[in-house]
Amino acid sequence: MGAQLRRAANSVCSWAAHRAIIITIVALVTAPGGPSPLAACPKCHSGLESFPLSYDVLVIGRPSCDLVFTGLPCWPTVGREMFARDLTVSAGGAFNAVAALHRLALRPGLVGILGNDPWSQLCLNAIRSEGVPTDLLLVLDRPLPSVSVCMTHSGDRGFVTYEPAVEEVWDAFAAHALDVVARECAGYLHCCLTDKLPAFAAAARARRMRVLVDCGWNEDWLASDQIRSLMPLADVVFANQPEASVITGESDPLAALRRFGKLAPFVVMKRGAAGSSAVMEGREYHASTEPVEVVDATGAGDCFNAGFLYGWHHGLPVESCLRLGNICGGMSVSVPGGYAGAPTEAELLLRAKRYGISPAAAGA
Repeated sequence: MGAQLRRAANSVCSWAAHRAIIITIVALVTAPGGPSPLAACPKCHSGLESFPLSYDVLVIGRPSCDLVFTGLPCWPTVGREMFARDLTVSAGGAFNAVAALHRLALRPGLVGILGNDPWSQLCLNAIRSEGVPTDLLLVLDRPLPSVSVCMTHSGDRGFVTYEPAVEEVWDAFAAHALDVVARECAGYLHCCLTDKLPAFAAAARARRMRVLVDCGWNEDWLASDQIRSLMPLADVVFANQPEASVITGESDPLAALRRFGKLAPFVVMKRGAAGSSAVMEGREYHASTEPVEVVDATGAGDCFNAGFLYGWHHGLPVESCLRLGNICGGMSVSVPGGYAGAPTEAELLLRAKRYGISPAAAGA
């Protein structure tokens, strides 16, 4: 048995590798004369209590409804009316990453909150139509509209967002999310980097989850000392280039990346048309991306995160994870809507072959 476990443990202990190790242990402990059922993964020391997993990843966040205007002749100006060529209405917010993960054959659990208003119902219908479970949602019998108007032009976009400022509702949601993380079995927790991270991360660690956070755009928060102090609580910290620049005070992309990399053990910077970069334990990684026509960049970062996590889940090298993230993000911008262009697993792997990337080879 020891030789079998040592061979398995020589790989990075992604959750795919961890589960393979645990399956080996299960087979051995159930055999006549097998070892004690208290056997644990020799790489991360997680035991049989973590198997099987209910979900591959828990995603905490608010689903929203996106109204996406595309084909604008220019950016809006005060006092003037203009007409968009197209309008797309879709679910968005935290659901972008969930839908992208689900299309990649991972099992995401959406830990979100909705109300009884038409916008919430639209989101709920979209969640169900994608085949994503709804059992981790907190649904309240009161209006809780969350709506973003997105306008795209020249490869970029601007937003106007409304969310009800009801403190007791958000406190109830935070308590609900913490309860879900504390009771569910999953490989990863994905959430926004907020002041709730210490509680979420502690609960996730107790359940043997790895923690991935995305910085999101709030300029005052990004410039604060608190966000920098929280980053070491995560296993992976995602930010796009403008966010990383605000966090670090560096306008040059490489300078921002290097300073960003000193704030946490593993950071990933999404750079749009320039691809993506990462710093893990002081070592830099870079992956370029193929040119694409940008129709709507809404949700591109969420889809990138899904592709990156797919690679990490399958034990791929950092450069390959970045490349898969680039592919998912690039495909997502080709059509309006945050996740409408997100690829299936088969579509992702077909494109990944161009770069010699194969999760099956990683697990061999």
